Amino acid sequence: MSSKKWIVTFFCTCVLALGLMLSFNALIDPFGVFGDPVLNWYSYNATSNPRVAKIAYINRNHERFDSFIVGPSGASGIPVDMLNQHFDASFFNMFVFGADMLDTELIAKYLIDNFTVENLVLNVYIDSGLVFGMQHENINQNMHVHAAGGSRLAFYSRYLLLHPQYSIDKIRAFHSRGFLPGPYDWFDMETGAYNKRGRAAEPIGCMEAYLEAYPIFADYPAGTRTMAQIDNTIQSITAIRDAAEAAGVNLLVMFSPVYHEHFTRFSEGDVAEFFTRLADVVPFWDFSMSTISFDPRFFYDATHFRHTVGVMALGRIFGYEDMFIPDDFGTFVTSENAAEHAASRFYVTPMPQIEYTARVPILMYHHIAEEAVNDMIVTPEVFAAQMRALYENGFTAVTLCQLVDFVDRGMPLPERPVVITFDDGYLSVYEYAFPILARYGLNATAFVIGEAVGTDTYKDTGHPTIPKFCFVQAGHMAGVVSIQSHSYDMHQAAFLEEGRARENILRWPGENEADYIDALRADHQRISEAVYTNVGEHVFAIAFPHGIYDVLSQAVLIELGVRVTVGVHPGSNTIIMGLPQSLLSLNRFTITNDTDIDTLLTLVGSGYTTSEERQ
Repeated sequence: MSSKKWIVTFFCTCVLALGLMLSFNALIDPFGVFGDPVLNWYSYNATSNPRVAKIAYINRNHERFDSFIVGPSGASGIPVDMLNQHFDASFFNMFVFGADMLDTELIAKYLIDNFTVENLVLNVYIDSGLVFGMQHENINQNMHVHAAGGSRLAFYSRYLLLHPQYSIDKIRAFHSRGFLPGPYDWFDMETGAYNKRGRAAEPIGCMEAYLEAYPIFADYPAGTRTMAQIDNTIQSITAIRDAAEAAGVNLLVMFSPVYHEHFTRFSEGDVAEFFTRLADVVPFWDFSMSTISFDPRFFYDATHFRHTVGVMALGRIFGYEDMFIPDDFGTFVTSENAAEHAASRFYVTPMPQIEYTARVPILMYHHIAEEAVNDMIVTPEVFAAQMRALYENGFTAVTLCQLVDFVDRGMPLPERPVVITFDDGYLSVYEYAFPILARYGLNATAFVIGEAVGTDTYKDTGHPTIPKFCFVQAGHMAGVVSIQSHSYDMHQAAFLEEGRARENILRWPGENEADYIDALRADHQRISEAVYTNVGEHVFAIAFPHGIYDVLSQAVLIELGVRVTVGVHPGSNTIIMGLPQSLLSLNRFTITNDTDIDTLLTLVGSGYTTSEERQ
């Protein structure tokens, strides 16, 4: 080959390689700049760079939304569904992590200038006075050219000329994505908020365990913070206000709640200046410091609050009365009260835990029979004595509905609450437990296996089993024994099943995740329909078969409306007003025929240890 031909060939090869790279990056589009034509995975794109991906997403989906949330990542906890309902709107959360107020201004003005915007929720937080105008040149943090301005050719060329590894990583991640968010897809692109499926499924009642899971709260970093950027921040907020007013956009400004040790790193003078100057520009709702700021379980870290905190915040703004909201949570701040209010934030004191938490022991029974041949059986005489002891010592058997009302609405529980539960739905609950419970005015919950209700054999095998009560009998127990789920058919006996048995609600090894989720959803739907059709009760609680569960199974059940989940580990429980996750993975004490009265009363926390002291 002549040198001329070699040069031409080399040049053509380079052009072809460059064209392939450009096409590859444009098609796979790891930042969503070009519409993500192949994978359409904007959660991945937004995780890579929300400043770019969310603008690109709205450019292509703006007709779906007429209202937006803007601000730093703490805004993720503001519930879109409540805003939609109250404003009769379609909100999308445009928050970006690491945002300062210049980022927020650029995004807000871009939305107002280019789309029909009815409502805008502006999230401000205490750190907004710290930094401003950071120049984000990093590919993972730079702003979209549509919002920031500049050369569009340079902007798009940068993403076309990305190292191919970015696109390769996206393809690899695409094949490993699942129901729970991974390290590469943090966002729910239906709402724009963080995908909190996994975190929403974590039990959080135990403070010690929570501090282990979130160690920043156990030893919060010391130091002081100075608000050096109040001038610039207020200038940006003013620009957002002016743009909203000019376009007829309804503007709601919220000041985010933060953990108390973070708030107190700022000086009273700086906070007073920030609040008063902000109030001179626009009135706002302040949730920065309140009694909940002292309980880390309401937060993921110092400035990121749980979704339920956002629910309470909007509940305060919209005047909802049928939910738990601490009295000092949320103040409408104007120029008239800003200085006084800012000073008062440094004198907030924690709410005594006794006022918003409750210690609730749960007892677990199975079968009642004349002869206790194993630890699953209690005789009628022993059960009656145990119930009489609870009654005579001032315990009140509360329902699971009461626990939900305590958490959601702040409805008080009696002084000595206890929950009584039965697993499997044995006929003996109807024959023995029901009349004994009624005699002492006690309530209980029976977790039934839907497929086994009213049977005395295992499915169609003819193999005899302990008889189960039927739905007619369950109806007779209404008002005393509530019916909830022990699964419909995910508590199988392996030795009686043909083929693979599902002995608990976990995913089988090697089972396709989507198939498993479909199976779990179908099972829960069947038990829910069966109970509601026959007894008229909504299924909102499940006792995990064998007490076995994982984050995936619990997350799926939560999305199906399950509010209470119980296991088999011994121990009491702390439930917390305003924190629905405190109703998850609750412990239960197994009560056997050998559990004497002294032990029973100790377990439920009576304080009595001997029969002499009870007398």
